[in-house]
Amino acid sequence: MNRIGSNSVVPVCALLVALPLAGMPLVAGPMNGTRHTVIAASGTAAPAGGNYTTFMHVTVNEWSQIAFDASLGGPSTSGVFVGDGTRTSMIALGGDPNPAAAKFASVGNSFFTADGGVVFDANFTDTFRYDGRVTIPLVQNGDPAPGGGTVTPLSRVTNGRGTIAYQASVIGGTATQGIFRTDGANTVVIASDAGAAPTGGTFTSLFTPAMNNRGQVAFETEMTGGPAEFAIVRGDGITLTPVFVADQIAPGGATFQDFGDPLINKQGQVVAVASLVNGASGAGLFIGDGANAVAIALDGQPAPKGGSYSASFDKPLTTNDRGEVAFSARLKGGTSPRGIFRWNAGETTTLALAGTIAPGTTGTFASFGDMKLGNDGRVAFIGTLVPGVGGVDFSNNMGIWVGTSDADLQLVVRTGEVIDGKVLMRLPSGLGQFDMNDDAIVWIGTFPSRSTAVVFSRTRSESEDTQDRDSHHQR
Repeated sequence: MNRIGSNSVVPVCALLVALPLAGMPLVAGPMNGTRHTVIAASGTAAPAGGNYTTFMHVTVNEWSQIAFDASLGGPSTSGVFVGDGTRTSMIALGGDPNPAAAKFASVGNSFFTADGGVVFDANFTDTFRYDGRVTIPLVQNGDPAPGGGTVTPLSRVTNGRGTIAYQASVIGGTATQGIFRTDGANTVVIASDAGAAPTGGTFTSLFTPAMNNRGQVAFETEMTGGPAEFAIVRGDGITLTPVFVADQIAPGGATFQDFGDPLINKQGQVVAVASLVNGASGAGLFIGDGANAVAIALDGQPAPKGGSYSASFDKPLTTNDRGEVAFSARLKGGTSPRGIFRWNAGETTTLALAGTIAPGTTGTFASFGDMKLGNDGRVAFIGTLVPGVGGVDFSNNMGIWVGTSDADLQLVVRTGEVIDGKVLMRLPSGLGQFDMNDDAIVWIGTFPSRSTAVVFSRTRSESEDTQDRDSHHQR
């Protein structure tokens, strides 16, 4: 098979060990009103000792609390930390030299829950949750598998309630692999290769899951002994619902052939890229709930501002709980080779096109990287600019932009800016080093001598943020 490329608040300032943030410079950014705050920087002191050396992963919750992973220059080698805008607190350490402490070989891949807790991976296969008081295991290598045997976790996703869904191999049971969901107290089987597939036959391969805050889990699967080999399935621990199935007619008239990794929102709508046969389109992007499916974009379909979509819908792909979808696509037959788009209830809006003027600069977009979609409909993305056009060179050719369309798109930060007295050299080129909420964007930047920092860029005023929080409390 050729697989398609495929959230009462706990006050974190009270967590374990806390240090004031090492310098909190507020530097005006390109977007009117934007302020950049350095949360942590390599070479500076980390809570519980040692210095930060590099940063790998960052997330932000609705309260603008930031969780990040860092490698450390001793005595520990890695750590998970939380900053609330005033203080930074240690959640867990890898290579912890304290005999009385929980011993983790390594820690990372942190995720914020809606109540201010933090879920993180440890020891390469295990997952834990810190709830503001204690750290509890959610799953560990060798834990009993429901139905017999033991699990070796391979990958996991986390929802806003701190529940995880994970893919695992199973040893010594009737199943050899499965997808499970656990809150640390109860573990349920979503699907396993010992169970029947909802389309008939049995599962032979189960891939990385996605999960919403209701605990519904979507996953791609291979099957045998039934009418279809491939499908995207949604499960809740009781019922399995096929959402997209190979050899079935897709919206637009072609036939589904294979699928990429899915996304799922709180409504239970599943989003996935599919390869197609027997039609005018060779690929498409779809949203469905198991009863109805809609084509968001199809190979050969006209794009909103000229040209048409090609057969490539690139990662990242993102959805929100309003049912909107933001996606990157290659284009053909027009003036631009690629773009970023936002789909909402049948209407597609252009965010940015390669070759067009990038707002806040005199340069033009060249390519696009990581992307996030907020529940307010704003899309934030990392973009690069064409060197040699509009005064752009390799010292200032990366930026972060945010908006709901190309009409209100604004530049948040750009390489070449000075932040905390240092010139920003690079922005993240991979995934997991960039996140957003309704008020701010958090990112990992590279500065001279390959130093790095976690930076919080507030895109709304603190008075607006306070009003929203007060409104939230009143509700």
